[in-house]
Amino acid sequence: MKERSNSNVGGLLRSWRQIPKRIERTVDGMSKPQLNRRVEHDSMTAHETVHHIAEANIVAASMIIAAIGKDGTTYDWSWLYPNLEWVERMGYAKAPTEPAVALVRALNQHIANLVKANPKVLKRNVTLFDTPGGERYTMTVEEIMRHEVSHADEHLGELTIS
Repeated sequence: MKERSNSNVGGLLRSWRQIPKRIERTVDGMSKPQLNRRVEHDSMTAHETVHHIAEANIVAASMIIAAIGKDGTTYDWSWLYPNLEWVERMGYAKAPTEPAVALVRALNQHIANLVKANPKVLKRNVTLFDTPGGERYTMTVEEIMRHEVSHADEHLGELTIS
């Protein structure tokens, strides 16, 4: 049973570390017009999506560090609302994507190293709330990591079919 558990951890860490490579593979070769094309009036461009995924990994890493630092701590991320107004306010359309991808690469490697050094941290919890006055919910480090891998997959999958 322990071997299976270790291989599950290894698979999760590989998937987590692969997020920046998946971003690069998805947008590599896209022309500037393709990167900046808005498929629907309320959708993000590929360029903006790269920044959105980077932002999501920054926030997830912060949640993970909070959980590792103090099991059961509360993390308020109600300040974040990634709609197009947010994307515009952040300046994602004009900011280069290479530093964002480099940041995700380093950040995800750092988090993977913390988990690899002590896999027990995957079970640590953080209590979250994402809307002002909203309900709180709890996630483990493992759930946060799996969620972000899935989140990146979803957004990158949308880019490959549009």
